[in-house]
Amino acid sequence: MSRFYCSELSRRADERTFGTASVGAVWILLEYPHGWGRHALEDSALSPEVKEFFEHTLARIKHSRLLFIKTDRGRRDARMSLFVVRCRERSPFVVRFRLEKYEDVTAFDLAAVAAGADTQGGVVTGGPLFLVCTHGRRDKCCAKFGVSLYNSLREAAGEAVWQSSHVGGDRFAANLLCFPHGLFYAHVDDASGRRAVGEYRERRVVLEKFRGRACYSRHVQAAESFVRTEAGIVGVEALRFQSSAREGVESWRVRFAEGAAGRVHEARVTSRLSEFRNFITCHSTEERRVPQFQLEDYRVRGEE
Repeated sequence: MSRFYCSELSRRADERTFGTASVGAVWILLEYPHGWGRHALEDSALSPEVKEFFEHTLARIKHSRLLFIKTDRGRRDARMSLFVVRCRERSPFVVRFRLEKYEDVTAFDLAAVAAGADTQGGVVTGGPLFLVCTHGRRDKCCAKFGVSLYNSLREAAGEAVWQSSHVGGDRFAANLLCFPHGLFYAHVDDASGRRAVGEYRERRVVLEKFRGRACYSRHVQAAESFVRTEAGIVGVEALRFQSSAREGVESWRVRFAEGAAGRVHEARVTSRLSEFRNFITCHSTEERRVPQFQLEDYRVRGEE
């Protein structure tokens, strides 16, 4: 196959998307309204001082990620936005800063902001943020499918929607992220994107093409998706992760508490390589099998 889009190959193979979200407890979103190279931070025109600051900050904050964001619409404020997002099951938050110049960021202790200890003069925002990956220089699928989705969602949700650099999972483009909870969605089109945005505003999860949430490891993401599907639970904060125990090389038993109902949901999940082989990015030169999660056992019991 000389020409292909990895996202189209994934859809044709009916690849399961749950258990594929990028893991990150803290997401730092920097507005950079210029061209993004393949490696956004490294290839940017930011000063060495600012690049070093972000590299040092990411090393200090466990499970942290940096994304560049931008909007192609008219600006009312010449200052650049910086968001610090703390993803977690309950009470996640977003702190927004306005930068006169990029060097201003070096005065902040973003680790303290992410820990909720000190906002450093930033403003805690009340509404959600929606990110669509449009990083075409990373993978052409992100431009082909992401830009159209971004334009559609801007019409529906306005300034809450941003373009973002690489979020992980090129073959799942168009990728949609819902912050601050960190919900990932795959293969999103205009209709499913508007639905996901609307449901998230009502604090509900859409299970179709759900990749998982960023605060969970991959097998816990898969288990959450199975539990929600089996029990019909859609509230964003309806489940609380309790435990995960490995039962084999690629097998885990995961438990969630459903506080409102006083129940515990237990799912045993396994990961196996797919029967199909695909190019997993548009730059791939060899087809590969990919991990796919399966539900082996599901049980519900009274809270213990």
